[in-house]
Amino acid sequence: MKTLYTLLAVWMVLSLASAAHAGDSSFPQTQQAVNAEIINLPWEYELQKYSLEKSNSQFKLSEGFALLRGDAARRFDFLTQGMEDPDMEALIYNQDTEIQLIFNYYPSGYVSMEDWEDLDADELLNQISENTDKSNAERAKHNISGLSVGGWLQKPRLNEDNNSVSWVFDVLDGEERYVNAISIKLGRKGYEKFTWVSSYDDYLLSMDLMATLVNQQNFDQGHRYADYSVGDTMAAFGIASLVAVTAGGNKQKAGLAALFAGLVAVGKKLLIPLLIGLGAIGAFFKKLFGGKDPKPQADSSKI
Repeated sequence: MKTLYTLLAVWMVLSLASAAHAGDSSFPQTQQAVNAEIINLPWEYELQKYSLEKSNSQFKLSEGFALLRGDAARRFDFLTQGMEDPDMEALIYNQDTEIQLIFNYYPSGYVSMEDWEDLDADELLNQISENTDKSNAERAKHNISGLSVGGWLQKPRLNEDNNSVSWVFDVLDGEERYVNAISIKLGRKGYEKFTWVSSYDDYLLSMDLMATLVNQQNFDQGHRYADYSVGDTMAAFGIASLVAVTAGGNKQKAGLAALFAGLVAVGKKLLIPLLIGLGAIGAFFKKLFGGKDPKPQADSSKI
């Protein structure tokens, strides 16, 4: 019965998106057309390295995952969310586990790690909780139940081996429990943000998988963090400020205003999928594909 309600919720969201774009020639005019287009997007399954153009990087696809890149990923975003995120460059999806990992690239300039020690994880969690409580007032205006932040499942952790930061905390929506799991990997000219999408239980069963997947993305030579050269464009913020704002804390620098505005917009876009359940899109895929997942080809690249 829960699956039925989940599928109904997804259908309602996509139907609302279809209705909202009824006069938009770029959006399919029927729900059947939306379903067909999602199925026929250029999903990639071969176990090999794929180029990610926005970030000048490579990603090695793991068995069990399907990949969308570039315009196809942004089109999927448009079809399922009703709006397109221009910074999104890829997503991967596993039908069996319903896990998604979303890739966004931001050409911010070189982000310094010198302010890392300024990050106070306990204070950051308090800020996230306070900001979530404030946003609940807006949710109430639309008869949407409020969210509450649980606690750190993993405090922000800096990995200097691959120049990345990751963190995880849980979010409560009534009796439902979700995870907010983010990784940021720094490059020479900007950073890649990885957003993990799954239920709380699925995260606990595969909590080490996100780190593995993040490690399978690597910037091309000349675009790596280690390739920094004096005179390169510097970001207007350091890693501590970037983590604080991305996680949902308070702005710490005026230079973060534009970034903060962009994150707010993305947060609004993700609100509905969060409320209907992070496994909902996975259930929708199973309905679309009839439980059939094209088999990946054997990995012959030896990479």
